[in-house]
This record gives sequence, structure tokens and C-alpha cells, in this order.
Amino acid sequence: MSSVSAPNRPVLPLEIGHQGLIFAGILAMLAVLAFAALVIGTRYVPISDAIDAFLHYDPDNPDHIVIRLMRLPRLIAGVLVGAALAAAGALIQDMTRNPLADPGLLGVNAGASFGVVLAIWGLQMSDPGQFIWPALIGAGVAGFVVYTIGSAGSGSATPLRAILAGAALSALLFSLIKALLLVSRQSLDVYRFWIVGSLDGIGFDDITPLLPFFAVGFVAALAGARALDAILLGDDVARSLGVNLKLTRVWNTMTITCLCGGAVALAGPIGFVGLVVPHIARALFGVNTVGVVFFGALLGACLVLASDIVGRLVFAHDDLQVGVVIAFVGAPVLIWLIRRTRIMRQ
Repeated sequence: MSSVSAPNRPVLPLEIGHQGLIFAGILAMLAVLAFAALVIGTRYVPISDAIDAFLHYDPDNPDHIVIRLMRLPRLIAGVLVGAALAAAGALIQDMTRNPLADPGLLGVNAGASFGVVLAIWGLQMSDPGQFIWPALIGAGVAGFVVYTIGSAGSGSATPLRAILAGAALSALLFSLIKALLLVSRQSLDVYRFWIVGSLDGIGFDDITPLLPFFAVGFVAALAGARALDAILLGDDVARSLGVNLKLTRVWNTMTITCLCGGAVALAGPIGFVGLVVPHIARALFGVNTVGVVFFGALLGACLVLASDIVGRLVFAHDDLQVGVVIAFVGAPVLIWLIRRTRIMRQ
């Protein structure tokens, strides 16, 4: 990504030993949440049966069917979605130098939503499993349009141009979405469940075609994150260190689009994960972008899994969508982070 490595940023809030303990704690928490996601739900599955479903699968055992065909793909989807949104949020916050940026800032969520509405309205789609490709294509086109507009005219794309282009495109697309929903009641009935963000009903057939996008996105995020440390110091400093600003921004824009497009296509536009989790990762592990992307991905997976489990426990015979739970959790955490940052700067 650059001919000269970005400078190391050694400002760490905790000692390395403490960071190692926190990292081990996060892995343990992720393992516990993953196991809880398999056994907890409207139908409780005993721990012994859950283990037996993997060691001695019986296709005639209802508990085994629930574990292997329903909750396991839901668990995998939650990990992928949470990790992708958190990693993308870390990239976009550093790329735009905006601590309040989230994956929706580049118009990716709006593009995915518009693709889904077009599919519902024009192709008469109603099954959420069919929304994957329309959402993915819409997210990709939106990311391309934002970067094209942001880089138009003299000079290269800048964070301010990208933010303005993303805001303008999002406003346009959401206006078109509202217009389509007003003229089609059927589209509104289908779309209002998808827009909330949910892991319910996801199967292996939904996850498999998106795995290449997630894999490429995660590898590209780690590969391109280091150059963002230099960009955080300012464009002039980054150039003096040999960072190719245009290539770095193109690379990370494509990475963000890939990660967010896959996440939105799989579970709908889930908010707050990409906004809040990177700040938690920085508070725990420092401001190095590679570390924030890596550890933020783990924390994002934990947050989505925990929210999904809580959503299953709220109602006895139904699930509360994960997007709703995360909004209740994310808003207080964001307020706490804002107050903490303000206090630290006084």
C-alpha cells in the first residue's frame, strides 16, 4: 500500500500484559456466546444434546436439526456480520478522520436498501434469502458512485468529498426508496422487516455465496489498514512518508464496500456496530489501525451474538430482531463514549 511503512503509534492505554489478558478474555467471551447462541432460544436445547449434535448427528432428532440447520448458520452469520461491520467502521473512521463515521457514511447501506426495494417492487421478491444479490449489487454500485463523485474535478478524492458524496447519494436513494414504498404497499410490508436487521431464517445457502466477499474484505482490511496510520497524521505527512493517497483510499473504499455489502446483504442494515465498536477497541488496545480492525472485528462479533441472544430471551415465543437490540445497547454506549472523550480532553 505504501513504499514507506507508516509510523508506529505507541500510545497505549494499557500495558502489553494487560492487553494480552483482555484479548484472552474477548476470545473466551466469544466462545461462551457462541455456545449460548446454540442452546438458547424459543426452544431450549440441553447442553449434552447440543454437543451430541456435532459428535453424533441424528437427522431424526429435532434438537439436532435445530442446532445444525438453524442455529449454527445463524451463529456463523452473526460472527461474520459483527466482525465485518466493526472492521469496516474502523477503516472508514480512520480514512475520513471522522470519529462519528460509520459504514453507512459512504452510501453503502442506502445502496443496498435501494437494491432490495427494487427487487421487491420490480421482481416481486418476498423471501429475505433472495435479497442477497440485489443488496450486494446495490452496495457495490453505491460505493463506486461515491468514490467517482468524490474524486471528480481537480485533485484526488478527499475525506470531505467522500463524506459529502456519500451523504448526497444516501439522501437521494432513501428519497427514491420512500417514493417506491408509497406506491407499493406490498413492497412496504416486505421491506419493513428487512430494514430492521435480523439473523432470523439465515441458512447455509445464504452464507456460502457471500463467504468470498467476507474473506477478501477481511484480508484487504488488514493489508490496507497500516497506511491509514499515516493518513491520520494528515495528507501532507502521509505523502512525505511515501503513502499513495489515491491508491490507499480506493483500496479501503473497495474494502469497506465489500465488508458492508456482504453484511447488509446477509442480515440487513444493522446500525451502531461500525460506529461504537472501533472506539471500544481503541480504548482497550490503542490507536494502531491494524489492531483496531483485528480486535474490533472480535468485539463486533461478540456484540452481535450477545444482542441476538438477548433478542431471543425478551419474548417467550418470538425473537426480537438483533438490529433493535443493538440500537438499545449502542445508544447508551455511544453517549458514554462521547462523555468519556469530553472528560479526557478537559
